[in-house]
Amino acid sequence: MKQKTKNAVISAFAVLCMWAVWVAAYLIVNNEYVVPSFTDTAAAIWALLGSGRFWASFGMTALRVLLAWLASFALAAVCAALSAAFGGFRRFVAPIVGVLRALPTMAFTLMLLIWTSPRVAPVIVALMMLFPLTYSQMTAAYSAVDGGLIEMAKVYGVSKKDRVMKIYLPQTLPPVLAQAGADFSLALKVMVSAEVIAGTYTSLGGMINEASMYLMVAEMFALTIVALVFGGVCEYALGKLTKITDRWNKGAA
Repeated sequence: MKQKTKNAVISAFAVLCMWAVWVAAYLIVNNEYVVPSFTDTAAAIWALLGSGRFWASFGMTALRVLLAWLASFALAAVCAALSAAFGGFRRFVAPIVGVLRALPTMAFTLMLLIWTSPRVAPVIVALMMLFPLTYSQMTAAYSAVDGGLIEMAKVYGVSKKDRVMKIYLPQTLPPVLAQAGADFSLALKVMVSAEVIAGTYTSLGGMINEASMYLMVAEMFALTIVALVFGGVCEYALGKLTKITDRWNKGAA
C-alpha cells in the first residue's frame, strides 16, 4: 500500500472514530439540547448551505482571517529580517513577542471592543495571536541557514541579490511555508472565537453566538463543522506551497 493511501485510510479511520464518539454521546445523553443527533446536524448544514446570510457571514469571516493571516505574515517577515540584521532590534522585539504570547485572548478581545468595533476587534486579535508564532518560525528558519555557505559566497564574491535568491530564500522558505496551513487554521480558530465574544454581526462567530442564545444546538454544531472543514481544506491547500520551493531548489541546483 502506498504511503499516501495509507495516510488517507488512517485519517478516514480517525474521522470515523470521532463520528462514533459523537453518536455514542448522543445516545448516552439523550438530550437534543446538549448533544444533537447526526441527522439533525446534517439537516442544519444543508439548511445553512441554502442561506444567503450564511454565505455572507462565511465570506466575511474568511476575509477577516485572510487579512489577519497576511498581515501577520508580512509583519513577522519584516521584524524577522530586521532582527537578523540588527541584534538590538531582536532584543527590542523579544519582550513584545513574549507579552503577545501570554496575552489572554478573551480579555484582549473585550478591551479591543472598548477601543474599536465588533468587526475590527477579531482581526486585531487574530493578528496579535498569530504574529509571535510566525515571527518565531521565521527567525528559527533564518538561524538554520548554513553559515559556512554564506561565508563561502562572500569569499567568492557572490552578489547580495544572488545570496538572497539562491541561499537565504531557498533555505528559509520551506520551513516557513510548511507551517502556513497550520497558521491559517489557528487564525481561523482565533477569529471565530473572537467573533463569538464580540458578537460580530455577519460572521460565523456571530451566528454561533446567536444560535447559543436561542439554544439551536444543531446549528451550533453545523457551524462548527463548517469552520472545521474550511480550516482543514485551507490547511491542506496551503501545505502544497512547499512544492513551489521544491521546484525552486531543483531549478537552482
